[in-house]
Amino acid sequence: MGHIVIFTDDPGWHGKQLRLAFANLGYNSDYVSLTQCSFTIESGMNPISIPGFQRALPDAAFVRGVPGGSLEEVVLYLDFLHALKVMNIPVYNDGYAIERSVDKGMTSFLLHNAGLPTPLTWVLRNREDALSIAEIELKKGNLLISKPLFGSQGEGIRRIEKMTDLFWLTNSHGVYYLQRFVHCSGVGFSDNRVFVINGQVVAAMRRRGKSWLNNVARGASCERIDVN
Repeated sequence: MGHIVIFTDDPGWHGKQLRLAFANLGYNSDYVSLTQCSFTIESGMNPISIPGFQRALPDAAFVRGVPGGSLEEVVLYLDFLHALKVMNIPVYNDGYAIERSVDKGMTSFLLHNAGLPTPLTWVLRNREDALSIAEIELKKGNLLISKPLFGSQGEGIRRIEKMTDLFWLTNSHGVYYLQRFVHCSGVGFSDNRVFVINGQVVAAMRRRGKSWLNNVARGASCERIDVN
C-alpha cells in the first residue's frame, strides 16, 4: 500500500475527508507539519527529513496548509515542497502554485489578469488611503470586505457596512486588503466553488452559510452540484 504525506497543522474535517479519499484509493496517509521537516545535505543520505517517512520518501505529498512565520521560515517551508518536486515526488499543490495563491493580493491580480470576473479589490499599505476608499464606497451604497492578506476558513474577515465600522479597520501586518462585497443571489446565503484542473471542471459544490460568511469553519454546509 502506498504512503502519502498530508502537510497540515490543523487537519480538521477536510483532513479527515482527505485520509478517507486516499484510503479508498489504496493509500495510507499521515499528517505532518512542515515545521517538523528539515534538510540534511550529506552524501548518501536522503536530503529531506519528514517525520514518519524515515525509510523512504512519500509516494506523494498533499499540501493542505503552509504555516505562517518569518520570511525565512516560510521560504524554508516552500523549499521543502520545491525539493520534493525536484526529486520527482508529486506535490499538490506545489510550491509554485502556493507562491501564486497564498496571498489574496496576488490571487486577485492573477484572476483578473486571466480575464476572470473579479470583485473590485484594493491592496495597499497607507491607512489614510484605505479609509478614503472605504468612505467613498460606503457613500456609493456599497459594502466592503476587509480580509487578512494570508489566512483561510473565514478567520479575520469583517464586513464594513457603515461609517462607524471604520473605527476598527485594521491592517494585516501593515497591509490592507479591501474588496467590494458581492451579494448572494436568491434566498439565503450561499456561494459556489468550482474545481478546475488543466482547464477541465472536475467537481463543484455549493456552500450554504448561516450568515454572509459562507465558510464551513463558520457553520456553513456543503452540497454537491452538477456543472454543465
